[in-house]
Amino acid sequence: MMKYSAGLISKSFWYLESKKTARYMLDGLTREEIRDLAIKDNIYQVESEYRAKNLANAIYTRLNSLPEIILKDVVDSDVATSKVLVLISIMKTDRLFFEFMHEVFRNNIILGDLTIKDRDLNLFFQEKKVQSEIVDKWVDKTIKKLKSRYLTVLGYAGVIRTNTDKREIIVPFIDYKIKQKLIDNNMAPYLYAITGEK
Repeated sequence: MMKYSAGLISKSFWYLESKKTARYMLDGLTREEIRDLAIKDNIYQVESEYRAKNLANAIYTRLNSLPEIILKDVVDSDVATSKVLVLISIMKTDRLFFEFMHEVFRNNIILGDLTIKDRDLNLFFQEKKVQSEIVDKWVDKTIKKLKSRYLTVLGYAGVIRTNTDKREIIVPFIDYKIKQKLIDNNMAPYLYAITGEK
């Protein structure tokens, strides 16, 4: 089982970069070839070789967790659907983030509370500190950054909207054909974490 990680702090949603990378992967390029392109041609438009390499690795790892049939939808679907699939790739490669989506985001939808409050985030991390030695060792600053990153990622994914006083959950519409592909490829838990189904 994947270990808990605070790695998302140094990562972002990277939607356009993910779409571009998915296209290269569908064309048959390997991780190394995409990394070389990132360094030589600066395909991600970043300021350093180190950043280009990191981006290529992180995005490839995420997208590589998706079956090819879903990777095609990252490239070909409408923006809203494509963003949901990128969000799923993040959940698939970050256990703690998936658990947040499953235990907090999904639960709130089921309970009819279409908001994410500070209290939700605080309780989630308090529980994880009790459950996990790894999380228990993290300093407050790390947890604060992770909370912020989770909300940023959800905002970029289009599944929360931040107003002045609250963060509203936007349950996305996902085409039934895409839903079926996700279910057929054992990805129902990730789908339901976003839609609040089952």
